[in-house]
Amino acid sequence: MVVKAVILDFGGTLASGQIDWGEYHLAIQGLLKGMGFPVSLKKLKKAIGASLGELEKIRSRGQEMTLEEVYGSALSKLRLPPEEDILEMIHNLFKRHYISTFYPCTEDVLERLAKGYNVALISNTMSDQPRLLLEETGLDRYFDVIVCSRDLGIRKPNPKIFEYVLERLCVEPEEAVHVGDSIEADMEGAVDSGITPVWIKNPEESPWAGYAISSICELPEFLEKIDPKS
Repeated sequence: MVVKAVILDFGGTLASGQIDWGEYHLAIQGLLKGMGFPVSLKKLKKAIGASLGELEKIRSRGQEMTLEEVYGSALSKLRLPPEEDILEMIHNLFKRHYISTFYPCTEDVLERLAKGYNVALISNTMSDQPRLLLEETGLDRYFDVIVCSRDLGIRKPNPKIFEYVLERLCVEPEEAVHVGDSIEADMEGAVDSGITPVWIKNPEESPWAGYAISSICELPEFLEKIDPKS
């Protein structure tokens, strides 16, 4: 095969990430209290839980919501105004509490990929944090296209999000590889879109029978093996 484009996942592929949901919810409670909207933590968590349940139903259909839509729904359940400035502050709290750390080899890998391929990112997320982190670190310069699922209202494995990126890159499915750590979202999504999948081995997932590497650090050398033009 001749590879013209490399599409990358974000979390678990380029960076690790985690959030303490309890601390995040406490921060939201404090924010609301400071704005004159005292609400018990129990009621707040119940409203957020209900809205996250709605999010999961939407995601099961290959669609996506923004963080603002999810927490706007939660505020409405509490009979609080889902105003834009409040939702922006809640989103900023999320970005502050969700800690992402790029893997040590990420920049080197991106620099090498950008020299030989069109490079894109597809991240399943209701936040725009992946894009902002790439911009803040200057790593966005290695990408031709950056897409968060919140941007389009669709998420992997929905083939439409892959089709959107392929069109932006001006490449055919058979000319692209997609690299990620999720069997369902990344591997199955790529296969259904006609794209060659490369799995980042994840001990929490069942083994993948196709192409697989241990980490993003191995990707440039792996591509040399399957791409005759390298």
